[in-house]
Amino acid sequence: MKQSIIQHIQSCLPCQQHNISHTKKSDQFNPIPTPEGPFQLIGIDYCDPFKPTSRGNQYVLCITDYFTKWMTAIALPDCSAQTTAQTLFNNYICQYDVPLAILSDQGTHFKNHLWNP
Repeated sequence: MKQSIIQHIQSCLPCQQHNISHTKKSDQFNPIPTPEGPFQLIGIDYCDPFKPTSRGNQYVLCITDYFTKWMTAIALPDCSAQTTAQTLFNNYICQYDVPLAILSDQGTHFKNHLWNP
């Protein structure tokens, strides 16, 4: 029966038109460069959403230095581009240094006019 289903799906035009592959081919991945020191390469991403705290925070912005593996986690009320940029500046750049490169998952809070003028 399994083989019959597979054959049907492979020969069914509508099935093939709506068959979306959710995996990337290995040649489509970009390797992450190895930094030679701290503050050269950081990664940023959100862990969300959580139940709102008494202060109204429900998102956590995680900033990781790829050289030292040091991670900074900051609780935030929203994950807007404005909040993300301001938090990165105030809670990372002003405390540590300006990174040479920032890696992200290209979420909407990282991919807009604030990040790409």
